[in-house]
Amino acid sequence: MNALPNFGLYALALRLYPTAFRARYADELLQTARNEYARSTNHLRFSASLASDTLRGALREHIRAATPASPGYVAAFALFFSVLLLAVAVVNQQILRREADRQPARLAHLGRTAGYYPALTQTAPAHEISSPDWLNSTAPFVAFYDPTGKVIVTTALYHGGPPQPPHGIFDTIRSRGEFHVTWQPAWPIRIALVGDALPNGGFVLAGQSLIVSEARTARFGTLLRWMWIFAMLACCVILVLTRLRIPRRAS
Repeated sequence: MNALPNFGLYALALRLYPTAFRARYADELLQTARNEYARSTNHLRFSASLASDTLRGALREHIRAATPASPGYVAAFALFFSVLLLAVAVVNQQILRREADRQPARLAHLGRTAGYYPALTQTAPAHEISSPDWLNSTAPFVAFYDPTGKVIVTTALYHGGPPQPPHGIFDTIRSRGEFHVTWQPAWPIRIALVGDALPNGGFVLAGQSLIVSEARTARFGTLLRWMWIFAMLACCVILVLTRLRIPRRAS
């Protein structure tokens, strides 16, 4: 039988375990590993399994040995929970913003591929995008412009006239193609605007109010803030109760 290999690397890996656990069980674990290696027929698979078991076992023992109420663990939890909620808030905001772009993007694409004067712009009623009814809805609008940026036909009105975004938007579309932007002609009008170039050199713009999307974002943000406040209060209560349980040293 071949001599067993040097288990120095495994002995070093055992240092991943808590000190108390390692002092009590390190020799036993090392001997068990030698015995299992001797009986193994696939040493590579055994080594991989041993490494996996060591990592999982070390994590498990650290969790068992940890004092959840110690200041270090409470602070670590508070930091982790805060970062997690911040990440959730950012992801939720991005998802809702993209949802607000979905209908305008579809209309802009249809306008670019269906022709210069789609039937919908000639039959659909014009929306007054400054009205509360439209601002608090998810109804989209679409407008077509000539190569100079002048409105030709539109399903939207802005204070009774055709919507006229800054000409820089048309320059950006001309150089970059499809363009997504938040257009705010006046407070509280905020529009998810999607523009694209037409084959004849003109432009199509489609938009949707952002108020509904931003209200949902605000409500979700309020929920996350309350979750954070309750979690931080719980951490403070745990620390206070833990401190009260610590026996005072005799003077």
